[in-house]
Amino acid sequence: MNKTDISRRLRDIQSWTRLGLMLVYFLVVFEIALLLVGLSMLFQFFYRLIQGQDAERLQSFTHDLNAFIHSALQYVTFNTDEKPFPFCDWPAPDQTDGTQNYY
Repeated sequence: MNKTDISRRLRDIQSWTRLGLMLVYFLVVFEIALLLVGLSMLFQFFYRLIQGQDAERLQSFTHDLNAFIHSALQYVTFNTDEKPFPFCDWPAPDQTDGTQNYY
């Protein structure tokens, strides 16, 4: 291991950018996602209690929200180099089962 290699890696802007993105995701985006999951859970519970069935549009949204959270966690834990939303497209809904995209 060479001192110039360490110096070069410390000056690498991509590593510092990734650290900044991880901090933003942990401090802001994950808190918002956690709030949305909690609100969705409560709304889905009361909707099912009152209507006797699930809110399909909310299920579709929370499915995509879960996919987003998973992709963001994969990125911030260095399991993938693919950046999550908003640096790429929002996770696409699964259309293989013939269901309709509501949003």
